[in-house]
Amino acid sequence: MAEPRTETILYDADGNRTDDESVAVRGEVVEVDDAGRVVARHPDLDWEVDPISLEGDEGELATRPRHDES
Repeated sequence: MAEPRTETILYDADGNRTDDESVAVRGEVVEVDDAGRVVARHPDLDWEVDPISLEGDEGELATRPRHDES
């Protein structure tokens, strides 16, 4: 029997599991056995996207420095 493997389960904004990283807003780190059953959870490694950044708050948007040439 193989050792459990670590996986991250991704969830979309509606709380449904997803494999699409671009829509994931939350992740749960777990260990699964050969049959795919969760055998351990690691809540200290779970993550969640800040809702403000999802809503497009301008203070959270990525910016680039400007190099004005005079």
